[in-house]
Amino acid sequence: MDSRGPTERARRTRGTAVLLIGLLLALWIVAGRFLFGIGGELTFAYLLLGILIVILHVYIGRALTRASARGFRVRPSTRGALIASWGCGALLGLTIPDLTPDGLQTILTGSTQPWLEVAIGVANPAGILTIGFTIIALVLANQDAQGPRPHEDDLL
Repeated sequence: MDSRGPTERARRTRGTAVLLIGLLLALWIVAGRFLFGIGGELTFAYLLLGILIVILHVYIGRALTRASARGFRVRPSTRGALIASWGCGALLGLTIPDLTPDGLQTILTGSTQPWLEVAIGVANPAGILTIGFTIIALVLANQDAQGPRPHEDDLL
């Protein structure tokens, strides 16, 4: 029995898990409102955001797979940025408005005023933070794939 089999599978699992979570997150943001019966005309406008999230997660997954294949450790800051991205994306999916025959609605508030305006006010920063944390996670994952930086003492 080859001892490299399970480790190669484990290497691919982390990258695949990140990709699947990114895909689910994008689906939640783009079409999650349909689960609650308030999907509407703005779904196609949010499709670009979903595509961007999936593409970023593809590259993050590849970088994490490379880091594991090379035997490098993934830093806690990389994991933290990913988790923050997923949390902000989940919040975005709850607060992003859609245009229905009854007007603008969100999953959290429906069309109830003034909470609808509050939810819409939360959605914009949540979306910005989602993309920001995802980009941070991508940069950190690429650094993890390159391995640890040598310390100043090691260079002398």
